[in-house]
Amino acid sequence: MTFSCLACLAKNVVLQAKRCLAFLDCLAYIMLTYFSLIYNISNHIYGIEFLFMNPLTLVLLLLGGYFVGSLSPSYLLGKIFKNIDIREHGTKNAGTVNTYKVLGLGPAIFAAVIDLSKGLLVMYVAYLLGASPLLMHIASLAAILGHVFPPYLNFRGGQGVATASAILIYYVVLFYLKAWLPWESLPLLVFCVLSFIYIAKQGEIIGSVMLPILGIFVLVFVPFPLYQLFILTIIIYILFINILNIFQRQLLTSSSKKAKKEINWRFFARPLAVLLIIYYLRTDKKEALTLIGSIALFFLLLDLSRLFSNKINIFFFKYIKKLYKSKEYSKFSSITLFLFSIFLVVLLVDKPIACLAGFFLIFGDLFSKFFGIHFGRTKIFEKSLEGSLAHFNACLISGYIFIHFFSVPIPVYLLGSLVASLSEVLPLGVDDNFSVALLSASSMYVAQLF
Repeated sequence: MTFSCLACLAKNVVLQAKRCLAFLDCLAYIMLTYFSLIYNISNHIYGIEFLFMNPLTLVLLLLGGYFVGSLSPSYLLGKIFKNIDIREHGTKNAGTVNTYKVLGLGPAIFAAVIDLSKGLLVMYVAYLLGASPLLMHIASLAAILGHVFPPYLNFRGGQGVATASAILIYYVVLFYLKAWLPWESLPLLVFCVLSFIYIAKQGEIIGSVMLPILGIFVLVFVPFPLYQLFILTIIIYILFINILNIFQRQLLTSSSKKAKKEINWRFFARPLAVLLIIYYLRTDKKEALTLIGSIALFFLLLDLSRLFSNKINIFFFKYIKKLYKSKEYSKFSSITLFLFSIFLVVLLVDKPIACLAGFFLIFGDLFSKFFGIHFGRTKIFEKSLEGSLAHFNACLISGYIFIHFFSVPIPVYLLGSLVASLSEVLPLGVDDNFSVALLSASSMYVAQLF
């Protein structure tokens, strides 16, 4: 009985393999025929050297890209292995992830290879036919469009993330090979990717963090606007799909009291403090101290008035309750401590160090709070390992971009990032809104003396 079952299973596997091979053979034949037709038409009419100027060639190449992109291995494998429409099962998406969930690892690997290859294949064929880089990119976008809107599936395909991701990787590799992106940024990006894989463990979250960072790197370092446009179109598309999935699948929904308390208007207003750093960069120390000191003094007077008068304190917490946190009822608010911290580093150290410490304070706290609340699992003192690791990554990224414009040695900036993150996590008995910038600025100032 067991032998009979094994024989039946083996026969079934062989049959499915033959079907897959037949499908691939048919696909290869159709593609070769189609692109040979483009080549012959181009040569016959204008000559291959003017290929990119031939409107007929352009149309045929784009249609070819759309056709190649529209071939859905996930849908076809669903029909072959289980005779189902994979779009009606699992996440209801004809993509690699859903193929894995519904059909298993083997079909998912096959689907992934095909989906990853489609855009690159179209670009390579366009290159062989003499197309310009712009036309190659447009043809790759046509492949993504075909993946998302296949005509034979009522224009309801996958999300195109795998196809777009392969194109994105191609551009990143190209930029590094041409030294348009500095090589020292590669280990930094790899470290950040691995860190957020550990922290979030969700592809959409990782992509939503790393894609904007990559986009900023491209804008800062890549010297050619056209190639910036190429990769940014892919980054924006994948980022849009990631954010859409986050909201649709409610990946960041948290009902905890801590999340509701901490993720408030003050959290979203924190990045606006960058305007103070930018103002300092564009003016002198005296003007920056006047502005920052005035704002800090305003919030200090508010704190002093409510701390010395219980009636005023009750008024603030009863009628303007969103201005302060409940834990700030009997002490200075973190807004005041934050502003005075920036004021002091501007006063005490030179401009590049002060601004760098300000970036650590602003972005480090933002990342630490967000990821600590949503993904914090391992407690370290009163913080979480995940939140503190996110803090360190935020310092590394913001600092690396900053030192591209200002002369701060890499070892000094790395030391400052580390000290800022340790100041945030260690129980020093001082609010980290006050200690992070001061301690990181002090460590970098001392390090520069040697």
